[in-house]
Amino acid sequence: MGKFPTANKSFGQHFLNSPTVIKKITSPLPEHCDAIIEVGPGPAVLTPLLASYKKPFYVIEMDQRFIDLLAPVVGAENIFNQDALEFNWSQFLEEKKFRSIWLVSNLPYNVSVPLTLNFMRIPQITSMTLMYQKEVAEKILPKDLRNSMGSLHVLMQSQFDLSHVVYAPPGAFIPPPKVDSQVLSFKRKLEPVIPLSEIDDFESYLRLIFGQKRKQLGGILRKEWGVERTQSAFEQSHLSLEIRAEALTFKQVINLYEISRRLLT
Repeated sequence: MGKFPTANKSFGQHFLNSPTVIKKITSPLPEHCDAIIEVGPGPAVLTPLLASYKKPFYVIEMDQRFIDLLAPVVGAENIFNQDALEFNWSQFLEEKKFRSIWLVSNLPYNVSVPLTLNFMRIPQITSMTLMYQKEVAEKILPKDLRNSMGSLHVLMQSQFDLSHVVYAPPGAFIPPPKVDSQVLSFKRKLEPVIPLSEIDDFESYLRLIFGQKRKQLGGILRKEWGVERTQSAFEQSHLSLEIRAEALTFKQVINLYEISRRLLT
């Protein structure tokens, strides 16, 4: 096990141990970045490389065992020993005034989606490099979008330009997980497709249309929107009522959302 302590299963810990993957995650520094935040640094695998950029650097780590190990690298005053899901971003940003944060994390698989959705809502986080279970990564960035459209992809694509960084097999970790992993890059769009002020409504819409994505979408929406609104929205969107949500394109999902909102006004 080398320098790594016993992984805490309740925290979903798997410690990255591949120099190739580590280098891919930690470089290059995004343009215009004025601060770096690492979530769940654990035994400081990525941390020294991120600290070497000499930018304001903070870590959020809930496992008390790693605090003394991280302090010489980050500075004790820059460590938040708490659950990242409970981190007070409003207070942090009001104090620090950062405008362009690069967030990096080997995300705990059991909370990777809730954390990602939290990060999405913070406009000052302009770049993210995040590790996921491969199955989850492919929901965010599918290899082939034909008949595989889903809510996570649409939601994140509405706010970020998405790209693949590197795959990480089980052997890249200590202890090895039972699944493959994938790192994705997120670059926040200067002009989001959906304003963040609407993101909660948009997320509700996505849950509605993708909740039963293999069923005919017209039938699902008639129950929620009523016959008249559904018929009008589909006609204006040039969509068949029989189409399944998974068969939509990104543009069609957005267009149907925007038209349906206009019909309510």
